[in-house]
Parts: sequence; C-alpha cells; structure tokens
Amino acid sequence: MRYRYVATTMEGTIRQGEIEALGLAEAVEHLRTEGLVPIEVTPVRKGIYFRLWSTDKREDILLFTEQLARLIEAGLPIDRALDILIRVFKATGKTFLWEVAENIRRQLARGQSLSEALSATGIFPEFYVSLVHAGEISGALDVILKDLVRYMKQEHSFRQEFQSALLYPTFLLVFGLIAVQTVLVYILPRFGSIFDELGVTPPLITRVLLSIGGFWRAYGWIFLLLLLGGFFVLKWFVRRPRGRVVTENFLLRLPFLGRFLFLADMAQTFRSLAVMIKGGVSIPQAMILVASVPRFRVFGDFLSQTAQRLKEGARLSWLFQSFPGKFDFVVNFLTLGEETGDMAQAFADLAYLCEQEVKVMAKRFLTLIEPATILFFGLLLGGMIISILMAIFDVNMGF
Repeated sequence: MRYRYVATTMEGTIRQGEIEALGLAEAVEHLRTEGLVPIEVTPVRKGIYFRLWSTDKREDILLFTEQLARLIEAGLPIDRALDILIRVFKATGKTFLWEVAENIRRQLARGQSLSEALSATGIFPEFYVSLVHAGEISGALDVILKDLVRYMKQEHSFRQEFQSALLYPTFLLVFGLIAVQTVLVYILPRFGSIFDELGVTPPLITRVLLSIGGFWRAYGWIFLLLLLGGFFVLKWFVRRPRGRVVTENFLLRLPFLGRFLFLADMAQTFRSLAVMIKGGVSIPQAMILVASVPRFRVFGDFLSQTAQRLKEGARLSWLFQSFPGKFDFVVNFLTLGEETGDMAQAFADLAYLCEQEVKVMAKRFLTLIEPATILFFGLLLGGMIISILMAIFDVNMGF
C-alpha cells in the first residue's frame, strides 16, 4: 500500500513524497532507515475502490476470499485459480469481482506477489494484505485465507447483529425528534396565535416553549449549518497527528465508550496476531505487520515498540504490563501462553474474550437505551402537551 509522508532530515530540511509499504509501521521504519524523521504518514486512498470497501462491498470481498481459499486448498496455483474465478464471476454477472480478479492477475503477470497485487487494487485493507503477506512468508497461504474467511464472517455477523439491535432505538430517536419538531414548530405557534387573539398570557412554561419554537423556526437552519461545520472541523482535527492523540486520550478516559471501542480494537488485533503466529510468522514480525490494524494509534505504536523490544530479548508478558488501558487479563493470558508455548492460542483466547465482552457491553447499552429513549421523549412530549393544556385551562378559568 502507498503512503504519503512529510518528514524532515537531520539538517531540518522538509521532505515530502510517497512510499510503498505493507503497513504504517513498515513505512515509518523505512523512512527512519533513510535518515528521515517522520512528521506525518498517511495512506493514499485509491479512489472509488477504497470507498467501495468501506461501504457495501464487504460481502463481495468475502465471496472472493472464500472462493480463492477453496481453489488454493485444492492445490491450484494462484494464477490458475484467478483464471477460474474470472470466468466464474464473468458468467455470474459479478462485474466488480471480475474486475478485481482481472486486476490482480495483471499485477501477478508483472512479477508482483499476491499481497502486493492485492494492495495495488486499493480495495483490500491493510489488515487483509498483511495477513496474505504472512501466508506467503510462512508458506501457509491456504490456511491464512481460510482464517481470513472465518474472521470476515464473524465480523460480518457481529456487525449485522449490532445494526439490527440499533434499528429500534434509532427508529425511536428519529420519530421522537420529528414529533418534538412538529410540536415546537407547527402546533405550539398556532396556540400562541390563539392566545394573542384572546389577549391572555399563558403560563411561564408555555411562554418558554413558544419562544424556543419561534427561535428554532427562524434560526434552526443556522444551528444545523454550524453543527455540520463543526463535524467537518472535528474530522479535520482528528486526522492531524496531534488531534488524533488528543482525541484518543479523551476517548480512553470515557468510562463506557472508551473501553468498548478499545476492546473492539483489541479483538480484531489479537485475532490478527493469532492467525499470523499460527501461520508461522515470528511474534516480532507479526506485531510489525499488525501495527497498522488498530484504529487507536496508541495501540499501534505500542505494538511497534514491543516488536523492537522483543528483538532485543525482552519477555512479551513483561512488555505488556505497560499495555494502554487497564486490562490486567491480557498479561495473564500471555503469561499462560509463554508457559504452554502456544502464543497463537493465547492471542486467540484474548480475541475471543474481548469479542464476548464487546457483545455483552453492546447488549447492555441497547437494553438501557431503548427504555431511556422512550422515557425521555415521553416526558418531553408529555411536558409540552401539559403546558398547552395548562394554558387552555387558564383561558377557560379567565372566561
């Protein structure tokens, strides 16, 4: 994958350009070997293919991986397997996968490895490319592809479960906001006009709601524009190196959300490490390759530093005592893995434990948010209706 970098020489001269690497950690390491001090290193997004991966093409990539794994497991060479896939995808009308397979075959014909060809297409994430590269190094590409298929199916299943669980509270939130908007902007102003015509002063709570409704009706669009602008400013800030560090530290300090997001990162990263180590990749090399997988940069930096310390002879469980966040069980599992000599299983158990805790936390959150949403909008709308009834009651009493 290509990375765009901004770096400085020892003399202070700024250098900019692009570099080819399998992951972020490898790109940074390559720049350092050239005597450069990296300031900013970001992946080069490759047009529509990258956007397709991030939206609705995951199932297609899963199908491609599953079919390729079956053919390679059957003993077919990669170029022959791709020829078969091209014919199959073309016959079944899967244009996107046909173009992807054709692109990969052209890259292989130019002498590139499979991982390099996958990276050149721009649709496969760094995690995927790194694992395929690990399979090429270890000679267990068929095993790696099967593990990738299993991993992608688990990820897809979890995402579907989570999205389905979010559907009902999202429905409540959207229609609750529409109901509040309708009452504030359309219903309350009409009652306000009636009160003005009758020459009566409604109760304080009704006057406050009338003022809020009038303000929102007149200036609500400005608020929405400011909200949209704030979103883009925040997005820009998070993409900056310093802004990302500040954002990550803030998220990690949040009691529930920080732990939830970091556990999800841990599950994916530890699963990747388990697959690589099982495929025969050394632990330091696996950590270098996996350092680009976590969304939290502090996690990726920790893995890169740990890989370097492991090469110097440090013990893994001792290094993980400084692991970001308060996750004591990580050290316990790694200590057990060192004692049994099966680090792949230790990381697999860690990944499973993290996944289960993420699921439990998600279910608890959704269990609480549904009644909380109903209660909030019920009280809000009920308060608005009561304020109108109070005003009407006051008018009747006045007459």
